[in-house]
Amino acid sequence: MLAGTIAALATFAACGEGDSEPSSPPDSPTSTITPVVATPTLSSLPTANPTAMPAQTPTASPAATPAIEPRGFPLDPATSLGVVTGTIPNRSITWIGGLNAFDYSQRDQPTSAPDLANRSGWNCRVHVEYEGYPAVDWYVPTGTTLVATMDGVATLHVITVANAFDVYGADREPYLGDPDRDRAALSPFPGPGGGKGVFVTIANEEFGLEYAHLDLAGTLRVVPADAFIRPYTAVTDYVALFSGMRDYRSSTPVATWAVKRGDVIGFSGDTGYSEAPHLHYTVHRQDGPLLCPTTESGFADGGWLLR
Repeated sequence: MLAGTIAALATFAACGEGDSEPSSPPDSPTSTITPVVATPTLSSLPTANPTAMPAQTPTASPAATPAIEPRGFPLDPATSLGVVTGTIPNRSITWIGGLNAFDYSQRDQPTSAPDLANRSGWNCRVHVEYEGYPAVDWYVPTGTTLVATMDGVATLHVITVANAFDVYGADREPYLGDPDRDRAALSPFPGPGGGKGVFVTIANEEFGLEYAHLDLAGTLRVVPADAFIRPYTAVTDYVALFSGMRDYRSSTPVATWAVKRGDVIGFSGDTGYSEAPHLHYTVHRQDGPLLCPTTESGFADGGWLLR
């Protein structure tokens, strides 16, 4: 069962069902990736305490009943979110005074008002418009604790540890909150955009999850010592290996381990095609399409965060 679950997860990740770059050509499998050192442009953003545990207390499942379905939030639902302020073309994110993740996901993301529905991260409808599949984002500081919402096999993948906007010097503002359609092209980069950056997938026999744009250094600290896939280890120089931009369909699994609902599986970041520090979260049934985690209209199988 474990081997089959890992195989299904690898297929899901390889199919590009993550942050996509519709106009970016795939890298040649034999191409040499030249490391590019990113110059951060959001250095003033707050960084969460990477050792902090979520305030929520996950409900323990009986030992004989695995938590197969993804239920609840992948981060503390009381987490205060960043919020887009200002007007086009001078918007920015403030990290004070935003709704918490629960209230935002329950009240704002499902609304029909685009600015309200996306002021603290893209909702499912904007993801479908730009990436072709439903997902939800939350603007949270780098280092925010992330937890498994179901039992399964976790796999840590790396596309790039850099941020494409910083590498190419592209403007993030058009993509903040509800994108400015006049300026927010599907792919704003002259080369590959790194897709999900660093991400963790969790899979079991019925469902698959994805947590994208993670902070690698923090996430490595919660990976069990025996979980690494050779030749990778906890002290591998991942920056030297993965600081260049790669196509969103190119990812390298570096560790895999079993998790239970409520286990800490990593920390949020700003890697890959990420307009601001945030968590990108998806849910799908095995051999099925991605589902809408919120209760937005137009999605038959949704509301997974609130179950």
